[in-house]
Amino acid sequence: MTTSSDAAGRPAGEERTQAVVGVGSMVMGDDGVGYHAIEALEDRSLPDGTSLTHAGTTAFLALEAMSGADRALVVDALALDEPPGTIREFRLDRPEVDAPEVTMHDYSFTDALAVGDVAYDVPERVRLLGVVPAELDPALELSDPVSAALPELVSRIEQRLTEEAQD
Repeated sequence: MTTSSDAAGRPAGEERTQAVVGVGSMVMGDDGVGYHAIEALEDRSLPDGTSLTHAGTTAFLALEAMSGADRALVVDALALDEPPGTIREFRLDRPEVDAPEVTMHDYSFTDALAVGDVAYDVPERVRLLGVVPAELDPALELSDPVSAALPELVSRIEQRLTEEAQD
């Protein structure tokens, strides 16, 4: 008896899993955009097999949250020389792409991702979606430009999850 499988070797019909991981400090203004995105996504209808996690500022918690998933989306504030509120997306699984450094308090996420496959089942496809911050001072609320960008960020995350679930 033969069974069909997809490109990942998964039996036909087996659910694909996706992890959305918000990183950053929710008490440091716009650095908490990942937290706010996860909160907004919790009220949405997402594809089956999608997990949502607040990883805070711990790189290895972010790796653990995505371990075993087929794909992952990391959501964070991005230190780019662009206007606050600008949304950008990068593929972290492509070394030739010059993605911004995701710095976390314990370890650089990019470095953790590079060595994480020793201890974690890191997804083959990892995307970084984020917003350029305006304020990184102690605050529970997002700045006006980042708050205004949040609905579009959440929409893009939903779009990526839907695309990835069909891929």
